[in-house]
Amino acid sequence: MERDYYIDSLKKSNFKITPQRLTVIDYVRSHSPGHFTAEEIFNSIKSEEPTITLATVYNILKALQSSGTVKTFETGGSTWFETNTDFHGNFVCSNCGKIYDIDIDEKGILGNIEGSGNSVQEATLILRGICKECLPDHD
Repeated sequence: MERDYYIDSLKKSNFKITPQRLTVIDYVRSHSPGHFTAEEIFNSIKSEEPTITLATVYNILKALQSSGTVKTFETGGSTWFETNTDFHGNFVCSNCGKIYDIDIDEKGILGNIEGSGNSVQEATLILRGICKECLPDHD
């Protein structure tokens, strides 16, 4: 996504645009699509923004989440942020730790729940296993 997409989304959600927010936005954009933690961002940008704190990075990511430009999920004791806001699952490799987006048939999964009169507002699906790169018979 373009930088303006994130800036406009923050402005529409009544967040001010600060140099620190722009630095985090630039990190998110350069790792999109992708999965990242606040700690990864903090460690990557602290030399560029020496006054930034980990709490500030978390607050900026929460603002981006509130504006609808990133999603969050927890796995392995960490909070992960991602730029893919479409309905999907996340596959976490138990061996290497990489996280992969998995396409899911939204209508098939949610149809049974919503067909029962419920309304799903948010869903998080995390699958754990061994990725094809780590499987023993992978060349």
